[in-house]
Amino acid sequence: MHRSQTVRDWLHHRPGRVHLERLPAYSPMLNPVELVWSQLKRSLKNRVFTSLESLQAAVLEEVDYLQADHQRIRCFFRKKEVAFFTD
Repeated sequence: MHRSQTVRDWLHHRPGRVHLERLPAYSPMLNPVELVWSQLKRSLKNRVFTSLESLQAAVLEEVDYLQADHQRIRCFFRKKEVAFFTD
């Protein structure tokens, strides 16, 4: 997707406003969303779910909690390995 002609055209019409950072093909340590998944896994570990619905409800509850915690989300992007974003 990020290598498509559509993305290249979109970037071309926004010179200097958006920078596409090329990352290695597999680089979870450089991807802020991996920190989100890690946080979710830590918050859900050692819990027992008796149905898929209860698991889904718990995951959505944790996602809502994270969405409300703007400071924590900012910290994910300030981690040394992923600090290629600016405020």
